[in-house]
Amino acid sequence: MRDHEAVRDALVRQWRAIAREVPARDLDVASRVDGWTNREVLAHLTMQPALLVRFLSTAGSQPPEVDLAQNLGGTRNLAELVDTATREAATAGKIDFGARAEAAMAVLADADLSKTVTTMQGPTGLGDYLVTRCVEAVVHGGDLVAPVEPDADALRIAASALLSLLERTHPHLVAAAEALPPATWINAATGREIAPPGFEAALPLMA
Repeated sequence: MRDHEAVRDALVRQWRAIAREVPARDLDVASRVDGWTNREVLAHLTMQPALLVRFLSTAGSQPPEVDLAQNLGGTRNLAELVDTATREAATAGKIDFGARAEAAMAVLADADLSKTVTTMQGPTGLGDYLVTRCVEAVVHGGDLVAPVEPDADALRIAASALLSLLERTHPHLVAAAEALPPATWINAATGREIAPPGFEAALPLMA
C-alpha cells in the first residue's frame, strides 16, 4: 500500500521548492512546453493547489472509480481544455502560486487521506490524486527555465507513477524503464526528451 502521508509530504516540499524559486524566474522566457512561456507554466502550476482545495471541500467515502494509471493516462483527453484555461489564467495574471500552495497545504495537513475526491476525470482516491499532483509539480517545475530542482522523494514518486502507467500500456518495457535514471525516465515518458532506443512506440505516455 502506498504511504499517502509520505506522498503528501513530498508534494508539500516540491511545492515549497517551486514557490522559493519562482521569484527569480523571468516569466517572459520560453519554457520547455511548446508555445508556453514561464508565465503559462506558472499559471498552470497555480491551478493545481487551487483545484486541490476545491476537490477537498467535497471529499467523501464513495469508492474510487478512476485509479492512478487511468488518471495519468486520461490527461491526454483534457489537453486542449488545459491549454486554453492556462493561457486565460496567465493573461489574467493568476500566477500567485506561493499563496495558493500555502492555502492548499494548510487544508491538506488536516485532510483524511483515505477519502475520495471527485476530479474532472471522476472519483479517485485522494492518495492517488496526490501522486498525480507530484507528477505535475515535478514535471512542470522542470519545465520552467531555469528548472526547479525536484525534491528527491517527489521525483521518485513521479517516476514510479509513470512506471505504473507504462505497466498498463507496455508491460514488457517496465524493467528497461526502471533501469533509467528517474529524471531521464520522467522526461522521456512526458515527451520532454526523445524516447530512448526501444521505447519509440511507447512514449510519450502523457504530455
